[in-house]
Amino acid sequence: MDETPIDRPIFVIGTGRSGLTPLMDLIAYHESFAWPSQYNERWPKLHAVSALSRIVDIPSVRSHVKFRRGVPKHTEAYPLWGRCFPGFAEPFRDLVAEDVTPYAKRLFRQTVADIVRYQRKTRFIAEYSGWSRIAFLRTIFPDAKFIHIVRDGRAVAHSYTNVDWWNGWEGVYRWRLGIPDQGMLEKLERYEYSFLALAAVYWKILVTNISDKGRLLPSEDFLLVRYEDLVADPNKEARRCIEFAGIDKDRTRFEHHLRTVKIIDANLHGVRIPPWRESFGPKQIEMFNDLAGDELAEFNYT
Repeated sequence: MDETPIDRPIFVIGTGRSGLTPLMDLIAYHESFAWPSQYNERWPKLHAVSALSRIVDIPSVRSHVKFRRGVPKHTEAYPLWGRCFPGFAEPFRDLVAEDVTPYAKRLFRQTVADIVRYQRKTRFIAEYSGWSRIAFLRTIFPDAKFIHIVRDGRAVAHSYTNVDWWNGWEGVYRWRLGIPDQGMLEKLERYEYSFLALAAVYWKILVTNISDKGRLLPSEDFLLVRYEDLVADPNKEARRCIEFAGIDKDRTRFEHHLRTVKIIDANLHGVRIPPWRESFGPKQIEMFNDLAGDELAEFNYT
Protein backbone atom coordinates (compact mmCIF):
# COMPACT_ATOMS: atom_id res chain seq x y z
CA MET A 1 0.00 0.00 0.00
CA ASP A 2 1.29 3.48 -0.90
CA GLU A 3 1.96 5.48 2.26
CA THR A 4 3.50 8.53 0.55
CA PRO A 5 2.29 11.51 2.61
CA ILE A 6 0.63 14.16 0.47
CA ASP A 7 -1.21 16.88 2.33
CA ARG A 8 -4.48 18.17 0.83
CA PRO A 9 -3.46 18.75 -2.80
CA ILE A 10 -5.30 21.59 -4.53
CA PHE A 11 -6.71 21.23 -8.04
CA VAL A 12 -7.85 24.37 -9.87
CA ILE A 13 -10.38 23.44 -12.55
CA GLY A 14 -12.59 25.07 -15.16
CA THR A 15 -14.15 24.58 -18.56
CA GLY A 16 -11.19 26.03 -20.41
CA ARG A 17 -10.96 29.70 -21.46
CA SER A 18 -12.40 30.41 -18.02
CA GLY A 19 -9.50 32.13 -16.27
CA LEU A 20 -7.32 29.29 -15.01
CA THR A 21 -4.09 31.08 -15.90
CA PRO A 22 -4.72 34.39 -14.09
CA LEU A 23 -6.02 32.60 -11.01
CA MET A 24 -2.97 30.33 -10.92
CA ASP A 25 -0.70 33.34 -11.49
CA LEU A 26 -2.12 34.76 -8.29
CA ILE A 27 -2.15 31.75 -5.99
CA ALA A 28 0.35 29.16 -7.25
CA TYR A 29 3.36 31.23 -6.18
CA HIS A 30 2.51 31.07 -2.50
CA GLU A 31 5.64 29.79 -0.77
CA SER A 32 3.87 26.57 0.31
CA PHE A 33 2.98 25.36 -3.18
CA ALA A 34 4.78 23.05 -5.58
CA TRP A 35 3.36 22.78 -9.11
CA PRO A 36 4.17 21.15 -12.48
CA SER A 37 5.91 23.47 -14.93
CA GLN A 38 6.55 23.53 -18.68
CA TYR A 39 9.67 21.49 -17.96
CA ASN A 40 7.62 18.70 -16.41
CA GLU A 41 5.51 18.91 -19.54
CA ARG A 42 8.54 18.66 -21.83
CA TRP A 43 10.27 15.88 -19.86
CA PRO A 44 7.44 14.06 -18.07
CA LYS A 45 9.62 11.10 -17.10
CA LEU A 46 12.23 13.28 -15.41
CA HIS A 47 10.63 14.45 -12.18
CA ALA A 48 13.90 15.99 -11.04
CA VAL A 49 13.31 18.93 -13.42
CA SER A 50 10.80 20.10 -10.80
CA ALA A 51 13.78 21.43 -8.89
CA LEU A 52 14.12 24.15 -11.55
CA SER A 53 10.96 25.76 -10.22
CA ARG A 54 12.82 26.75 -7.06
CA ILE A 55 14.26 29.56 -9.17
CA VAL A 56 11.11 31.58 -8.54
CA ASP A 57 11.90 31.58 -4.81
CA ILE A 58 15.12 33.53 -5.34
CA PRO A 59 14.47 37.07 -4.03
CA SER A 60 15.63 38.75 -7.26
CA VAL A 61 13.25 36.60 -9.30
CA ARG A 62 10.14 36.96 -7.16
CA SER A 63 8.98 40.10 -8.95
CA HIS A 64 7.78 40.33 -12.55
CA VAL A 65 10.86 38.33 -13.65
CA LYS A 66 9.10 35.10 -12.71
CA PHE A 67 6.68 35.57 -15.61
CA ARG A 68 9.37 35.94 -18.26
CA ARG A 69 9.86 33.37 -20.98
CA GLY A 70 12.00 30.43 -19.90
CA VAL A 71 11.40 30.86 -16.19
CA PRO A 72 9.51 27.82 -14.82
CA LYS A 73 5.76 28.53 -14.84
CA HIS A 74 2.73 26.52 -13.83
CA THR A 75 1.05 24.58 -16.64
CA GLU A 76 -1.62 21.93 -17.15
CA ALA A 77 1.18 19.47 -18.01
CA TYR A 78 -0.97 16.80 -19.64
CA PRO A 79 2.03 14.74 -20.83
CA LEU A 80 3.01 14.37 -17.18
CA TRP A 81 -0.43 13.14 -16.14
CA GLY A 82 -0.67 11.04 -19.30
CA ARG A 83 2.20 8.92 -18.00
CA CYS A 84 0.11 8.17 -14.93
CA PHE A 85 -3.15 7.57 -16.80
CA PRO A 86 -3.11 7.83 -20.64
CA GLY A 87 -6.74 8.95 -20.83
CA PHE A 88 -6.41 11.85 -18.40
CA ALA A 89 -6.11 14.63 -20.99
CA GLU A 90 -8.99 14.02 -23.39
CA PRO A 91 -11.47 11.37 -22.24
CA PHE A 92 -14.86 11.29 -23.95
CA ARG A 93 -16.54 11.42 -20.52
CA ASP A 94 -15.67 12.48 -17.01
CA LEU A 95 -13.20 10.27 -15.19
CA VAL A 96 -14.71 8.47 -12.19
CA ALA A 97 -13.56 6.46 -9.20
CA GLU A 98 -13.93 3.18 -11.04
CA ASP A 99 -11.31 4.30 -13.57
CA VAL A 100 -8.60 4.33 -10.91
CA THR A 101 -6.40 1.23 -10.81
CA PRO A 102 -3.84 0.55 -8.07
CA TYR A 103 -1.13 1.12 -10.68
CA ALA A 104 -2.52 4.52 -11.73
CA LYS A 105 -2.96 5.55 -8.10
CA ARG A 106 0.63 4.64 -7.33
CA LEU A 107 1.93 6.64 -10.32
CA PHE A 108 -0.13 9.74 -9.51
CA ARG A 109 0.88 9.77 -5.88
CA GLN A 110 4.55 9.21 -6.65
CA THR A 111 4.52 11.95 -9.29
CA VAL A 112 2.98 14.50 -6.94
CA ALA A 113 5.24 13.45 -4.06
CA ASP A 114 8.31 13.86 -6.28
CA ILE A 115 7.30 17.34 -7.45
CA VAL A 116 6.72 18.45 -3.86
CA ARG A 117 10.03 16.96 -2.75
CA TYR A 118 12.13 18.40 -5.57
CA GLN A 119 10.59 21.85 -5.14
CA ARG A 120 11.05 21.60 -1.35
CA LYS A 121 7.46 22.58 -0.64
CA THR A 122 4.80 21.33 1.75
CA ARG A 123 1.71 21.46 -0.49
CA PHE A 124 0.82 20.79 -4.13
CA ILE A 125 -1.34 22.72 -6.58
CA ALA A 126 -2.18 21.98 -10.22
CA GLU A 127 -4.59 23.16 -12.90
CA TYR A 128 -6.54 21.38 -15.63
CA SER A 129 -9.54 22.09 -17.80
CA GLY A 130 -12.51 20.21 -19.21
CA TRP A 131 -14.22 17.42 -17.29
CA SER A 132 -14.23 17.65 -13.51
CA ARG A 133 -12.21 14.44 -12.84
CA ILE A 134 -13.16 15.09 -9.21
CA ALA A 135 -14.23 11.55 -8.27
CA PHE A 136 -11.16 10.15 -10.02
CA LEU A 137 -8.71 12.38 -8.15
CA ARG A 138 -10.49 12.05 -4.79
CA THR A 139 -10.01 8.30 -5.06
CA ILE A 140 -6.27 8.88 -5.48
CA PHE A 141 -6.02 11.80 -3.03
CA PRO A 142 -8.87 11.43 -0.48
CA ASP A 143 -8.24 14.85 1.07
CA ALA A 144 -7.90 16.73 -2.24
CA LYS A 145 -9.55 20.14 -2.48
CA PHE A 146 -10.92 21.75 -5.64
CA ILE A 147 -11.24 25.35 -6.78
CA HIS A 148 -13.68 25.83 -9.65
CA ILE A 149 -13.23 29.00 -11.65
CA VAL A 150 -16.26 29.84 -13.76
CA ARG A 151 -16.58 32.58 -16.36
CA ASP A 152 -19.57 33.99 -18.21
CA GLY A 153 -20.41 31.28 -20.73
CA ARG A 154 -20.87 33.82 -23.50
CA ALA A 155 -17.27 34.93 -23.09
CA VAL A 156 -16.06 31.33 -22.98
CA ALA A 157 -18.03 30.37 -26.10
CA HIS A 158 -16.76 33.43 -27.94
CA SER A 159 -13.22 32.42 -27.02
CA TYR A 160 -13.75 28.83 -28.19
CA THR A 161 -14.81 30.05 -31.62
CA ASN A 162 -11.64 32.10 -31.95
CA VAL A 163 -9.10 29.31 -31.43
CA ASP A 164 -8.23 26.58 -33.91
CA TRP A 165 -7.69 23.80 -31.34
CA TRP A 166 -11.28 23.73 -30.04
CA ASN A 167 -12.67 20.35 -31.08
CA GLY A 168 -16.20 21.73 -31.35
CA TRP A 169 -15.25 22.56 -34.94
CA GLU A 170 -15.68 18.82 -35.61
CA GLY A 171 -19.31 18.78 -34.44
CA VAL A 172 -21.23 16.81 -31.84
CA TYR A 173 -20.54 13.43 -33.43
CA ARG A 174 -16.78 13.86 -33.24
CA TRP A 175 -16.12 16.12 -30.26
CA ARG A 176 -15.09 14.42 -27.02
CA LEU A 177 -18.13 15.30 -24.91
CA GLY A 178 -20.54 12.67 -26.17
CA ILE A 179 -23.69 13.27 -28.19
CA PRO A 180 -26.23 15.67 -26.57
CA ASP A 181 -29.74 14.44 -25.86
CA GLN A 182 -32.41 14.55 -28.55
CA GLY A 183 -33.94 17.79 -27.32
CA MET A 184 -30.62 19.60 -27.52
CA LEU A 185 -29.89 18.11 -30.93
CA GLU A 186 -33.20 19.48 -32.17
CA LYS A 187 -32.27 22.93 -30.86
CA LEU A 188 -28.88 22.76 -32.53
CA GLU A 189 -30.52 21.72 -35.80
CA ARG A 190 -32.88 24.70 -35.50
CA TYR A 191 -29.78 26.93 -35.27
CA GLU A 192 -28.23 25.03 -38.22
CA TYR A 193 -25.42 23.82 -35.98
CA SER A 194 -24.01 27.32 -35.64
CA PHE A 195 -20.53 27.08 -34.18
CA LEU A 196 -21.47 29.62 -31.54
CA ALA A 197 -24.44 27.41 -30.65
CA LEU A 198 -22.11 24.42 -30.43
CA ALA A 199 -19.79 26.43 -28.19
CA ALA A 200 -22.70 27.32 -25.92
CA VAL A 201 -23.61 23.64 -25.52
CA TYR A 202 -19.95 22.74 -25.03
CA TRP A 203 -19.69 25.18 -22.11
CA LYS A 204 -23.06 24.05 -20.74
CA ILE A 205 -22.01 20.38 -20.64
CA LEU A 206 -18.69 21.01 -18.93
CA VAL A 207 -19.77 23.64 -16.41
CA THR A 208 -22.74 21.46 -15.40
CA ASN A 209 -20.46 18.45 -14.96
CA ILE A 210 -18.04 20.35 -12.72
CA SER A 211 -20.84 21.92 -10.66
CA ASP A 212 -22.69 18.64 -10.18
CA LYS A 213 -19.57 16.77 -9.08
CA GLY A 214 -18.51 19.64 -6.84
CA ARG A 215 -21.82 19.57 -4.98
CA LEU A 216 -21.06 16.01 -3.89
CA LEU A 217 -18.02 17.19 -1.95
CA PRO A 218 -18.05 18.65 1.57
CA SER A 219 -18.31 22.43 1.35
CA GLU A 220 -14.86 22.84 2.87
CA ASP A 221 -13.35 20.93 -0.08
CA PHE A 222 -14.93 22.82 -3.00
CA LEU A 223 -14.63 26.53 -3.69
CA LEU A 224 -16.30 28.49 -6.49
CA VAL A 225 -14.53 31.55 -7.89
CA ARG A 226 -16.15 33.69 -10.57
CA TYR A 227 -13.76 35.13 -13.13
CA GLU A 228 -15.63 38.42 -13.01
CA ASP A 229 -15.06 38.68 -9.25
CA LEU A 230 -11.41 37.74 -9.75
CA VAL A 231 -10.70 40.55 -12.21
CA ALA A 232 -12.71 43.04 -10.13
CA ASP A 233 -10.69 42.35 -6.97
CA PRO A 234 -7.80 39.94 -7.62
CA ASN A 235 -6.27 40.24 -4.17
CA LYS A 236 -9.51 39.49 -2.37
CA GLU A 237 -10.18 36.35 -4.40
CA ALA A 238 -6.57 35.20 -4.13
CA ARG A 239 -6.67 35.54 -0.34
CA ARG A 240 -9.95 33.62 -0.28
CA CYS A 241 -8.33 30.76 -2.20
CA ILE A 242 -5.30 30.66 0.09
CA GLU A 243 -7.51 30.62 3.16
CA PHE A 244 -9.58 27.83 1.58
CA ALA A 245 -6.35 25.85 1.11
CA GLY A 246 -5.56 26.31 4.79
CA ILE A 247 -2.11 27.84 4.29
CA ASP A 248 -2.65 31.50 5.06
CA LYS A 249 0.79 32.20 6.47
CA ASP A 250 3.67 34.54 5.65
CA ARG A 251 1.13 37.09 4.46
CA THR A 252 3.82 39.73 3.86
CA ARG A 253 5.58 37.69 1.20
CA PHE A 254 2.34 36.66 -0.44
CA GLU A 255 1.03 40.21 -0.46
CA HIS A 256 4.25 41.31 -2.18
CA HIS A 257 3.70 38.63 -4.82
CA LEU A 258 0.14 39.81 -5.44
CA ARG A 259 1.45 43.27 -6.29
CA THR A 260 3.55 41.76 -9.12
CA VAL A 261 0.60 40.13 -10.92
CA LYS A 262 -1.15 42.10 -13.64
CA ILE A 263 -4.72 40.96 -14.28
CA ILE A 264 -6.60 42.10 -17.39
CA ASP A 265 -10.38 41.74 -17.65
CA ALA A 266 -10.74 39.97 -21.00
CA ASN A 267 -14.51 40.46 -20.79
CA LEU A 268 -14.01 44.20 -21.19
CA HIS A 269 -10.67 44.59 -22.97
CA GLY A 270 -9.43 42.94 -26.14
CA VAL A 271 -6.76 40.31 -25.44
CA ARG A 272 -5.97 38.78 -28.84
CA ILE A 273 -9.71 38.85 -29.61
CA PRO A 274 -12.35 41.53 -28.94
CA PRO A 275 -14.65 41.16 -25.89
CA TRP A 276 -17.73 39.05 -26.44
CA ARG A 277 -20.10 42.00 -26.06
CA GLU A 278 -18.52 43.60 -29.12
CA SER A 279 -19.03 40.43 -31.14
CA PHE A 280 -22.51 39.28 -30.13
CA GLY A 281 -25.66 40.76 -31.56
CA PRO A 282 -29.21 40.37 -30.15
CA LYS A 283 -29.73 37.13 -32.11
CA GLN A 284 -26.59 35.53 -30.69
CA ILE A 285 -27.55 36.52 -27.14
CA GLU A 286 -31.08 35.17 -27.61
CA MET A 287 -29.68 31.92 -29.01
CA PHE A 288 -27.27 31.51 -26.11
CA ASN A 289 -30.03 32.13 -23.58
CA ASP A 290 -32.12 29.45 -25.26
CA LEU A 291 -29.31 26.90 -25.13
CA ALA A 292 -27.60 27.67 -21.82
CA GLY A 293 -29.73 30.26 -20.05
CA ASP A 294 -30.23 28.12 -16.97
CA GLU A 295 -26.49 27.82 -16.45
CA LEU A 296 -25.98 31.55 -16.96
CA ALA A 297 -28.62 32.21 -14.30
CA GLU A 298 -27.07 29.67 -11.89
CA PHE A 299 -23.87 31.71 -11.80
CA ASN A 300 -25.65 35.09 -11.85
CA TYR A 301 -24.83 35.97 -15.43
CA THR A 302 -27.91 37.90 -16.50
